[in-house]
Amino acid sequence: MIIMDDIPKIKKLDDNVVNRIAAGEIIQRPANALKELIENSLDAKSTSIQITVQDGGLKMMQIQDNGTGIRKEDLEIVCERFTTSKLQKFEDLQSISTYGFRGEALASISHVAHLTITTKTADNKVAYKASYIDSQLKGPPKPLAGNQGTTILIENLFYNVTTRRKALTNLSEEFTKITDVVTRYAIHNPNVGFILRKHREVIPYVRTQHNSTKINNIKTLFGDAVARDILDIKFEDKSYKFNIHALITNPNYSNKRMTFLLFINHRLVESTPIKRMLDDLYTIYLPKKTHPWCYVSLEIDPINVDVNVHPTKCEVRFLHEDIIIEKIKLALDEKLSSNSASRTFYLQARLPQVDVTENVLAELLPEYDKVKDNNSVTKKISAKEMIRTDAKEQKLDQFDFKIHVTKPNDEVKKKSEPIVTIETDKNEKNNTNDMENSNQLVNTENVICSTQVEKLKSTNRSLFSLGVAELFSTDEESSTELPPVKNLNSTVADRALKTVAQLFGSQNESHSSKSDKNNVKDNINSTKKTSSIVNEDEEISSTIDQEPKDKSHSVPQFTSYTINNFRREVNLSSILSLRKAVEDKYHEGLRKILTEMTFIGCVDEKRALIQSDVDLYICNTKKLAEELFYEIMLYDFSNYGILLFSEKLPLDELIMLALENKEAQWSEKDGPKETIAQNIKELYINHAEMLKEYFSILIDKQGNLKALPVLLDKYFPSEIELPMYILRMAKDVEWSIEKECFDGISRETAKFFSHIDPNSSSYDWKHLTEHVIYPAIKESLLPPKHFAHDSTILKIASLPNLYRVFERC
Repeated sequence: MIIMDDIPKIKKLDDNVVNRIAAGEIIQRPANALKELIENSLDAKSTSIQITVQDGGLKMMQIQDNGTGIRKEDLEIVCERFTTSKLQKFEDLQSISTYGFRGEALASISHVAHLTITTKTADNKVAYKASYIDSQLKGPPKPLAGNQGTTILIENLFYNVTTRRKALTNLSEEFTKITDVVTRYAIHNPNVGFILRKHREVIPYVRTQHNSTKINNIKTLFGDAVARDILDIKFEDKSYKFNIHALITNPNYSNKRMTFLLFINHRLVESTPIKRMLDDLYTIYLPKKTHPWCYVSLEIDPINVDVNVHPTKCEVRFLHEDIIIEKIKLALDEKLSSNSASRTFYLQARLPQVDVTENVLAELLPEYDKVKDNNSVTKKISAKEMIRTDAKEQKLDQFDFKIHVTKPNDEVKKKSEPIVTIETDKNEKNNTNDMENSNQLVNTENVICSTQVEKLKSTNRSLFSLGVAELFSTDEESSTELPPVKNLNSTVADRALKTVAQLFGSQNESHSSKSDKNNVKDNINSTKKTSSIVNEDEEISSTIDQEPKDKSHSVPQFTSYTINNFRREVNLSSILSLRKAVEDKYHEGLRKILTEMTFIGCVDEKRALIQSDVDLYICNTKKLAEELFYEIMLYDFSNYGILLFSEKLPLDELIMLALENKEAQWSEKDGPKETIAQNIKELYINHAEMLKEYFSILIDKQGNLKALPVLLDKYFPSEIELPMYILRMAKDVEWSIEKECFDGISRETAKFFSHIDPNSSSYDWKHLTEHVIYPAIKESLLPPKHFAHDSTILKIASLPNLYRVFERC
């Protein structure tokens, strides 16, 4: 039998208990409170929102805006439940366009925290400050100075909800969630400037500009990696009354975690069906276990949307959900498929390494040598770290046995050319031929003998109309058909080639005058030639050997590439200083890579692939060659060979050709071309003695170019670059200061020699790159430190990393 007194009575809960329970549902953590306040500021048409947080928002959280403000008369009831300026009757929910509509946010906050509101409207002359507890005003509003807008201060959040306060112990996590909320609203509202910072910290964690764009805010908040791969998609469907604006990443981007920002009718919400649709869509575009970055703003007719689903308003429901989601999927898929035909891979330059030599390690770590010896004995090299190539290997085509492919129209000569040997007499003291007879052995492969010139004259044909092969042919080959000069890209280059090309020797067509035995020896040492000594009893050493060396940092000796059989000592302080600068700035780690490299092949005339240790690199051939020739200019200073022309080249004609090139950037303001050409010609004539003595550049008194230096045996500069070389050297070199003058001439000459013409009929550029340039780079180049981070040498693969993917070689 049930006793009536034992049945519990139903009682009406106290209003404070009811409000505190409701507040716990709406304000679950500081990020929820901030979301409500941001939406209030946006409803107030604010253009600037500043947020300050302390202890993850639990100790203090303040939000300040420049919106319309709150009227003084409304301050008394502003924190009571179900008080709002945005909704009058229930039917208004069907067309609600504001964030707030229930009037519960401030009331809920006042029940679980100490709340203070400072506000000023445009009509009021002063601002008013009011404090609240449990939805009630603690005292009359106090007037004070202030700016238009509203500032809401929340202190001691959940001070009266002990269990909730104890549960929120990770302050960093709470601040991260606050940052996430601010970031999402900042992207969706680019016309509003957001600032988020911690209390008493100057540097903000989130900062966006007023009147920005969504793409700019994405770039600011998520970085270039996301912004550069964004696809902008807009789609509208009138039958179901919705439109979508999506910013999603293309198939080039992927991340371990998905970032998904969804706004429906400008309200930050979550939708599991839409998120699942995006995951399914990207499975065919992205690798397994990777995800995209997506921002979706969906606007639906308010009549079809139910916003009053969840206490925190984080979820909504809308009619025709499945159909609308399917239409969105088709629109996104169409855009993604049109951008999936190609992939973009971003390369990163090899990062500079700390150059710690073994000598330094041995000094810092006394046991280093013992550990090194033990490791070398006991440690077994794994397959992924095994080097299967030998950097000392040589290829047969290096020896010039005609293995490499020559030009299609070139014919193999059946008869040897007449031997022409031109040597200098050191004892001859002819002042007019001082340069030619003092210290140089002329490169006979590129000198036209008198019989050839007479033969050309007898044909009554212009020298400039002849091709390279004909200019260097012998009597026996006078009837051989000449290979045509290839068409160049521009008429200016074509004219330059016609003017200059035939005065350079043909590497493929010329032969040495030495015996077969010496010829093979020269081929073997063509890329590793050191200066020879005229007198064995005479000790002549290069300047670099005389410079003091740091015992802890030994600089490799730069090999001399002069073709002369003796060497002049150089003691000019300017040249010694330039050499010292090269040695001080070279990168030891890159030097080691180049020393141990194995040449793989040419990508094009500007890039090549090499292997060093277990890594694969792509190298900028032009930059490496330019630095190589610059260092050759310094270390072989005043010791170059001479490349004599068969005819003198008028400097004014070369300069006129250069001025017609767009690269010269000539304009009428610079003056007549003829005047410029004449001035430059006089400049060279005035410095002719210096150019001849130090750089083997021969210019006569009439302003004709007669010879250029030989920097590397078997290597010839590009003919079509000669006019621009003459113009650049005159314009860019500081001729009045010795050090700057030598440095400028060396730089411009190196730039001239580093240009490789893939269309040249004088040489096979691939053979030249592999067997002349890169062997010299490997042997001598001291790469500067900036090569480590300016994409000159890029590490693109490594054997250990490939093993992670393929598990075998």
